[in-house]
Amino acid sequence: MSAEESLADFHARLDGATISTYVLVMCFVPLKLWCRIRSGGGRNLGMDDVLTVIALLVANAFFYVCVLGMRKSLGMHVTDILQTPTGIADLTSFLKYVFVGQIFYLLGIAVVKFSIIAFYWRLFAVTARIPIFIMAGVVFSWLMALLFLVIFTCDPIAASWDVTLQASAKCIELKSIYLGGSIPNVITDGILIIMPIPYVWRLHAPIAQRIILAGMFTLGIFIAIVSIIRLNIFMNINIATMDDVTYNFREVIIWSIVEVNVGLVCACLPSLKPALSIVGLNRIFSFNHSRPSNMKSPGPSTQPPSYNRSGGPRGQRKKGSTGGLFSTLGGMTKLDDESEEYQLTVTPAVHGKSNANVGIARMSTDNESRGSGSRERGGGFGGIQVQHDWRVSVDQNGSHGTR
Repeated sequence: MSAEESLADFHARLDGATISTYVLVMCFVPLKLWCRIRSGGGRNLGMDDVLTVIALLVANAFFYVCVLGMRKSLGMHVTDILQTPTGIADLTSFLKYVFVGQIFYLLGIAVVKFSIIAFYWRLFAVTARIPIFIMAGVVFSWLMALLFLVIFTCDPIAASWDVTLQASAKCIELKSIYLGGSIPNVITDGILIIMPIPYVWRLHAPIAQRIILAGMFTLGIFIAIVSIIRLNIFMNINIATMDDVTYNFREVIIWSIVEVNVGLVCACLPSLKPALSIVGLNRIFSFNHSRPSNMKSPGPSTQPPSYNRSGGPRGQRKKGSTGGLFSTLGGMTKLDDESEEYQLTVTPAVHGKSNANVGIARMSTDNESRGSGSRERGGGFGGIQVQHDWRVSVDQNGSHGTR
């Protein structure tokens, strides 16, 4: 808020920044849940979805506390407030909302991070979950430490909002608390952004699709940018004017609301693949890769019998499959958790030779939750699938070749 900006202009800017992001989050969270249910029914909902709903409730509480509760005094100088007949009561009310708002902010940011961490848990294989445990512990420790500092900023606690007690109370400087909490917040944002990149890059997929998937996860950079802007605002607050909290914290409140809302939107983005089909962009994340054989099979064109390693028409060999609650994703596949399907097709011998076509289809266990019934109805496997085909020519006189 510049020196020339009126209180009405500031309120207009406050409303524009906060309400626009609030509308976004109120649209994206239900859309995420719809995508999950559309992909696999209610059983496809996981802990990350539960945490997303909790984060939405906290974001709503934080939004109304800031935009409605603080609105009357936010952007005014404390000296101007105290000159009004209700100055003491207005300032006390503002500080109460600040006290409660700090708690909702910390809870909102932490639950958003936990939602992202739970999504990674659902997406990654067992070997990748140690870093996830570590990040969950770091975020939990950050939340507990900041909650303790915010609640016990002053002794007695009521001095945090009762201006009549502040003269004799012992309080920690708010700027120190905010800086101490904002720096780890920015660092954890950066770590959560880069965590999935190595696992996405190891997917058996063309580089173009890997770049798209990696880019989808790095959309979280937006929340990191907002966190950095908020941190920069803290660092530029003059300690000598810290008592003018209603004026100095005006930008902090705006960017805190934006940070919670944008963070929740970013947490929803990786799960929105089914919604892309509405606008015709679903093929971006679906692809097939094959190596067809140029060898033509001699003999009649009758349908040959099919065999496989398990003795049936088709067989599967799973590796690294973990299954369970986190084994399926709405419109996405589990990284590093694949199965291989083999199919052997034998062409009858002609002129002493037989031809065998061996196909290997590699797919994620995301398709297991759909069951064999969906395949019997003619549905595709969905998700990421890589197809490899080989043709083997066997000479019954004793020689053989592979092409």
